[in-house]
Amino acid sequence: MRSAALDDLPSLRNLLDVTRMRELCRSVGDLYGIGIKLFDLDGTKIVDVRATTSEHCGYLFSIHATRTRCTALVGEITHNPLTVEGGVRTVDCFSGLRYRIVPLALEGGLVGRMVFGPYAPSDAAGPPASLGREFPDLDLAVLRDLRTNVTRAAEPAVEQVIDNLTVVVHAIIEASHRTWVTTRMHLASIGTAFDDLKRTNRELKQANARLVELDQLKSNFVAMVSHELRTPLTSVIGYAEMLLEGMAGELTDEQRDYIRTILEKGESLLGLIVQVLDLARIESGNAQLQKRATDPRTMVELAVSDVAPMATKQGLKVEMRVDGDLPPIEVDADKIRRVVSNLLANAVKFTPPQGRVMVRVEVIEAPPVGRERFDIFDPERNRYLRLSVTDTGVGIPEDKVERVFDAFFQVDNSSTRKFGGTGLGLSIARAFVEAHHGRIDVTSRPGQGSTFTVLLPYRPQAPEEAAGVDGLADDTLPGSG
Repeated sequence: MRSAALDDLPSLRNLLDVTRMRELCRSVGDLYGIGIKLFDLDGTKIVDVRATTSEHCGYLFSIHATRTRCTALVGEITHNPLTVEGGVRTVDCFSGLRYRIVPLALEGGLVGRMVFGPYAPSDAAGPPASLGREFPDLDLAVLRDLRTNVTRAAEPAVEQVIDNLTVVVHAIIEASHRTWVTTRMHLASIGTAFDDLKRTNRELKQANARLVELDQLKSNFVAMVSHELRTPLTSVIGYAEMLLEGMAGELTDEQRDYIRTILEKGESLLGLIVQVLDLARIESGNAQLQKRATDPRTMVELAVSDVAPMATKQGLKVEMRVDGDLPPIEVDADKIRRVVSNLLANAVKFTPPQGRVMVRVEVIEAPPVGRERFDIFDPERNRYLRLSVTDTGVGIPEDKVERVFDAFFQVDNSSTRKFGGTGLGLSIARAFVEAHHGRIDVTSRPGQGSTFTVLLPYRPQAPEEAAGVDGLADDTLPGSG
């Protein structure tokens, strides 16, 4: 029997550093491609690391009859009685997948449970044939195809992983409990300080909320002003073009030069307004991606054509090197084209005449963005389209390389700087690339040039936290605020 002292055990969610525990479970889940969840004693979910079953489970959840069975299974996994003495439980899903339920104990008492799975047992050939008879609306061929994305694992390997992870989790729980006990011993002596801290924290939250509100007002103001500027400016550009076409009568050569200057400066200002509007949309979270299968070669060729006039005026030639066989990639072609155009425009702007600008397009194998290791269970996630733009220009000082992607940052921020610009292009480019679950990097040597590299995954990473059984892909650009 548990003593009165054990009855005072804290809840698991109050005991753990949830952020660090989530990172631990995510690292194990990413390594083995299997989901891991932690629940408090009352069934409250603390950690939810999803893996490769979202589409499979999402299909089951899309059919009423199987959704009911899924809901019942979730209830069994999260709330059925569990004891420390009973050890690890095995729960088989009606679809043929498997869960392992691990009791989490502290000082002999149960404090929660860890759910490992689902995964496909290596000795299971596929979904049970009886599913088709039990659920007529279920398409076994579709389910079987989705099952190929689910991690298959042999029981001895699963046992070993569970044993190792359980030892680590229990060690963290025990260490956290010791810290908790120490904290409880000092609570009485720090009551006043704690109240002051809560009051300060409340004031900080209020100040932060006000700052967020002001930032939103700023973004809305910028968007409104930019929109109001763009409308009349578009008219100015249109009338200038009509004047050049002679619609208001013949012009002298000098008049044409003046109007061309008006048109050139107007288009430059319009480009600046478009950049500011893009930044405002990104900060407010209103920018959306319109993804479709796109030929990488065509996308890059269009980007090169965007900067061709500038390169010709600068006395430069933009070289292209493209791998012979590039499969289509699912991206927002307009936004990625703008990313490449921006990188090429910067390369041309900062490269002196007789210099060299080259864009390289190739398919590579690399660890998924944000991870150090290759995905051994899902090799498709290791495949990337790499777009690199290299120039022989002025380069970037080493102490400023890390800041070139900050909004409004200029390497030369003096009033007499040689190169113009707003400092928005690279910030917007990074937001576009990261919205595709990709990465953009730069390497540079002052006086020798720079290389900007964009990695775009051929299969986007699933969001780590999603609602429902299968989750929802997020095609909204992240805000920068």
